[in-house]
Amino acid sequence: MGTLRSLLESRGYRTSYRDAAAGRIRSIDPLDVDMLVVLGGPMQVKDAERHLFLQEEIDLIRVRCHYGLPTLGICLGAQLICCAIGGEVREMSQPEIGIEPVVLTDQGRRSCLLPLGSGTPVLHWHRDEFVLPPGVVSLAATPRCPAQAFMYGSSTLALQFHLETDIEQISSRIHRNRRELSEAGIDPTGFRARAREEAQRLRHACHAVMTRWLDEIDGLTVEEPNASFHLPAF
Repeated sequence: MGTLRSLLESRGYRTSYRDAAAGRIRSIDPLDVDMLVVLGGPMQVKDAERHLFLQEEIDLIRVRCHYGLPTLGICLGAQLICCAIGGEVREMSQPEIGIEPVVLTDQGRRSCLLPLGSGTPVLHWHRDEFVLPPGVVSLAATPRCPAQAFMYGSSTLALQFHLETDIEQISSRIHRNRRELSEAGIDPTGFRARAREEAQRLRHACHAVMTRWLDEIDGLTVEEPNASFHLPAF
């Protein structure tokens, strides 16, 4: 969880990881976790038939959303949330990779994303985008991707971009994906230099946005169950 982990622990959360690909999410009681953070990965939602754990994650998220329990999705995690609430995920014509700001929508400026409205850069690294279901609105956009973030109810936040990634994680990802960057016409050396320049701003952005979201969900009571989709057995 990068820089997000220390923020959560400073607010009294005890964090632990579950490797979905290893089947470790099956031990999670979806109603007995104060917060669920669904992180990213190299696979795509369309690969659910090949990676069966993706459907397990969707089912887990759907239960959380049904009861309005605090849930955060980042990148692939955000796409899985979109699928869980009845939206779609599709491949973009070209990947979006780099460190650039998002543009907040009117709803975004009234959300926890407000600190990003001053042109604060965020990390983008995705090749898919989500198509939101009716009634769910985008909070932020880029020229390539009209839906970069959304809220579902008052306690589920989905971010296509990365706020949590620290400079060590970015450098490691650049090193592992030099071929992907080359195919996208991105210079790894320049990308790494930009990341180092913006590392402090990225950290501050994560703290500012996540603090606002945590303040909003603190003290929330369980909402009336949302009956807009089928609740899976879990």
